[in-house]
Amino acid sequence: MINSSSGVSSVFQQGISGLYNSSKEMVEVANDLVRSGSVETATNVANIVEPLVKIRQQQHVFDASAQVVKVADEALGALIDTQA
Repeated sequence: MINSSSGVSSVFQQGISGLYNSSKEMVEVANDLVRSGSVETATNVANIVEPLVKIRQQQHVFDASAQVVKVADEALGALIDTQA
């Protein structure tokens, strides 16, 4: 018998890893923005664009990772149902 649950578990772990890594990156970028200080000057405004783009990118990574976790959970549930 093929152990399908180990494959689902691996996918689940990849999703969790993606969630962790993207949230960690978002916190680091947010901290960098806070350390950069005020955004009152034109040069500071230009300096915040890249970190904001990075945060948005990591939000997409986080959302995709959450979807991976959701699908792995559904697949594991289906496997459990077929085993029962």
